[in-house]
Amino acid sequence: MKYWLIVVTVLLAALGWLKPSPTPWWVSGLAVTLLAGSGFIQLRIARTERRTRAASAQTGVLKGQRTLLGPNQASTPQLEIGDSGAIFAFTGPQGEPLFKIFDDSHLTVELEDGQLKVSTVIRDAAGKVVAELLKNEWKVSSATTYDRNYSKDAIEVRDSSGEVVLQVRLVGDRVQFQGRFHDKDGRTIAIGKSIGPDGKAGGAIDFSGRLRISPIFRYPSDRHLGELL
Repeated sequence: MKYWLIVVTVLLAALGWLKPSPTPWWVSGLAVTLLAGSGFIQLRIARTERRTRAASAQTGVLKGQRTLLGPNQASTPQLEIGDSGAIFAFTGPQGEPLFKIFDDSHLTVELEDGQLKVSTVIRDAAGKVVAELLKNEWKVSSATTYDRNYSKDAIEVRDSSGEVVLQVRLVGDRVQFQGRFHDKDGRTIAIGKSIGPDGKAGGAIDFSGRLRISPIFRYPSDRHLGELL
């Protein structure tokens, strides 16, 4: 609504300039300048307010750049571990987990209305929820999160230790995913990109807790919102 008011203000200012008037030209010019300036100031304020809200957001929705499927096409959801090139194609029933991590942790990738949808829950070592994705709707906990950064098609979360524990990015026909999962007994499983002895990238499922996930966003997020490395 604010943008329409700004546009109307600028148009009225322009019409006031063009319309013949007995008022001296310099008076009309000053009025037009003040109206136009007011409109641009309101636009800057609206942009600043929108960026401030985005920088403090704890929830959002991921959306891919394009629809993958037409009404008569069929395909399978694909998951890539980071950008490693290790890709899994899920051929099971829609809505069933691609990976069942622990009893209360899973990773589900499905196709719905031509869009890839991701669902998962990330907990810390104490069992508290750090971040959750439900069909691309994400939410992070301010109590257990150090920082997070996001864009329209990606979300990354760092837990209270500063480590990246969730990384999801929708890329074309697949989901790029990395995550660190804990259960109530203190066990840890990480799914992430690894570099082998030959220097080649691959995907790994790590049970030791030593695998670290490299960030894809710049930080701190309030100064670099949506900026990829």
